[in-house]
Amino acid sequence: MGRGGWGFASGTFGELVQGELNGMPFLVTLPIRWGTRAIFIPGPGPGVDVYPPHRKKAQIAAQQVLRYLGKTQGGLLSVSSVIPIGKGMASSSADVVASMRAVSAALGRSIPPSRMARIAARIEPSDGVMYDGVVVFNPRQGIILERWGPMPAGLIVGFVGQGRVNTEAHHRERIPYSAEHQKKLSLALGRAREGLIQRNFALIGEAGRLSAEVQWERGSDDAILEAVLRQSLERNWGVVIAHSGTVRGFIFSPQAVRKGKALEAERFLRGIGAGSVFRFWTQSRKLTNQGILEEETVRTRRERF
Repeated sequence: MGRGGWGFASGTFGELVQGELNGMPFLVTLPIRWGTRAIFIPGPGPGVDVYPPHRKKAQIAAQQVLRYLGKTQGGLLSVSSVIPIGKGMASSSADVVASMRAVSAALGRSIPPSRMARIAARIEPSDGVMYDGVVVFNPRQGIILERWGPMPAGLIVGFVGQGRVNTEAHHRERIPYSAEHQKKLSLALGRAREGLIQRNFALIGEAGRLSAEVQWERGSDDAILEAVLRQSLERNWGVVIAHSGTVRGFIFSPQAVRKGKALEAERFLRGIGAGSVFRFWTQSRKLTNQGILEEETVRTRRERF
């Protein structure tokens, strides 16, 4: 066995905005501090053994990276995550990215996030967690559309929700977005862009609410989402949800947390009986390759929808 390497990738609390504009699917990442850690130890023989065995997507990602690096060897991949599966928190994307980082670290190589994005999207529709900070990302093609810089420090009060959602099945459905909904999503995207640049949680939360409203208006029968949206409008709280998952919550600035709004949100969410309520801090720090090599700097794309 050779020396090992490890990699980490953040999960997300759903997406700040998600939808489709002019035929282009997109999502805006919302990274949190929950994540996945992977360890890879190279071995002399071919093939990658993964533990636990059901982390098949991470295994495929490790094999793809080895091929990309021109290696015929395999190894042992261990994946550990606190992200619940099937909830819309980028559990698979985090597994895949953490595993690619672990393999590259073990081999003393660096893989640009643009390459990781393409590998991830070939495995399944992916979140943009291979990039630091907040990005606008095409989940089906693995293409970065815009890059907005680090997520400001903030708190999400929310619940994980019941059941599981199959991300691949969700993306296959591709229910068309009406012109009115695309107009609303364009507004949400603009609010999110402005909010991230200004570090303004009022705009960030409004963007999330607008996108969640589109999700609801497109035929959702989610009574919990309806209650969350109603409370958001009554209390002027920002909303964040998983558009292909079960997580629902409110997002607050540190100042709002100090004013007790997070406690109020916790009481409300517990009252509607949607399950255990958690606090999720946003991932506001740059993640360098920790065991992992420094990732290649990616030129910010300036084109917009």
